[in-house]
Amino acid sequence: MNLPPQAPDIRSAFRKKWFWLWALLPIGAYYASWLLMMMPFPLFLVIGQWVALESFHKKQKPMTLWLLNLVTLLVTGLLIVVMVDKMWTNQYDDYLLFILFGTYYLFQCFNEWVFFKLFPSWRFGYWSAANLIAAAVWIGVLVGGKFILPFAIKHEYVLWFIIPVLGIISNSITALGIHLATQTRYGL
Repeated sequence: MNLPPQAPDIRSAFRKKWFWLWALLPIGAYYASWLLMMMPFPLFLVIGQWVALESFHKKQKPMTLWLLNLVTLLVTGLLIVVMVDKMWTNQYDDYLLFILFGTYYLFQCFNEWVFFKLFPSWRFGYWSAANLIAAAVWIGVLVGGKFILPFAIKHEYVLWFIIPVLGIISNSITALGIHLATQTRYGL
């Protein structure tokens, strides 16, 4: 078998500037869009991810392909925000949460091809796996939290604390997917 002599290095991701930009800039976009009445969130999110990827030293192509994410975010991002906003009022069915988050992260899996164009050493599979794990985290915590703590948490705490913490966790998971996919076959 042609296996690498060492496992991919996960710990080195936490020492990278782009990793923390990827994890935290979308949360800044979330807060800024709430302060500006939610409308610019997809644009702010793509710009935050763009800035994070621009600071990644392994990127070798221009980032114009990343603008394709605006279509995905316009379709699914705003719908997810509306669904999360109505989550604690119990005015929706839980299957819609699965459909919306599943659709968003499924479309994000198509970014494997964008990343393949941006990074010469891209390895398929890590980004898609990271997106599926991130979707499971969101769906599990939101649906599970709704049944564990029905109406016990104020809506403001959900919007200003719980969702950003979930965002940091899911963004870190997807950043690890990017980090692992850009490692060469035999380590860093």
